[in-house]
Amino acid sequence: MIHKKIQELLLEDRDKLFIDAEKVAILQEDHTLEHAMLVLTNVRYSLIPVLNKENKIVGLISLAMILHKITGVEQIHMNQLGKYKVREVMRTEFPIIHQDTQVEDVLNELVDESFICIGNEEDEFVGIVTRKELLKRINFMVHELTREYDFVEKENSK
Repeated sequence: MIHKKIQELLLEDRDKLFIDAEKVAILQEDHTLEHAMLVLTNVRYSLIPVLNKENKIVGLISLAMILHKITGVEQIHMNQLGKYKVREVMRTEFPIIHQDTQVEDVLNELVDESFICIGNEEDEFVGIVTRKELLKRINFMVHELTREYDFVEKENSK
């Protein structure tokens, strides 16, 4: 369990830690792979959230997923990009956190994910938390911690 004070320090300046939905590149599940490829190429992210018409988080998609779908044994079939929809290739198993998710759970999820989508009570997309931003917060915290706190080493209990 993360100490309360450490959790408070990590969550200080929440606005820097959580990236609001309007600042995140997304795709709709009914977009074509051609559109998805254009978006992914232009935003230069390796993975982005996929939403449905109700703004609910339904998947994640990457260039690798798109290329896997249109790659044959001997060639890449670029002419197939307009034939498929994002929903046909997106990853549907992924973590979603909510505003009340414990920091420890977020840390555990970010070990395997570069970002985690944040949903409201109805799983509507409200933003993301990235591993990069959390690591920046941790880096700041470990360098600044001794300015506010003194550490006392516990005696070894044997």
